[in-house]
Amino acid sequence: MVFSCGNSEEKISENPADLKPLKGDYKLLKMDGKDISSEGFILNFNGKKQRLSGKTGCNNFVATYKIQDSVIQFNTPLGTKMYCEGEMEYEDTFGEILPKIRNVKISDKDLIFLSQENEQLLNLEKKQERE
Repeated sequence: MVFSCGNSEEKISENPADLKPLKGDYKLLKMDGKDISSEGFILNFNGKKQRLSGKTGCNNFVATYKIQDSVIQFNTPLGTKMYCEGEMEYEDTFGEILPKIRNVKISDKDLIFLSQENEQLLNLEKKQERE
């Protein structure tokens, strides 16, 4: 499926199998429809190992996922348990949302993770690599 906006074309995939070659850092912009772009969530994907790790503002986490029958399923993330004043508001919500993910929309620069009912749960933007 290809969507076109003006002169540029952006390829969009809705196949979770396309996560396999995924690698790199993504910034979490929205969670369950709420703008949390200022909270500092960074997610790192390693598609070959089907592993997600990152920083949730205060703590670090790691989670694995599997792709089967065109469905993606994340395990509950494991993380550090540091306390950071004013930086932890969304960490528990993130841990609750991740296992609810079943579908994904993938473009060159964005990832949108969806529930089984296709509700947007996480919206991410690929971070630019430093040169």
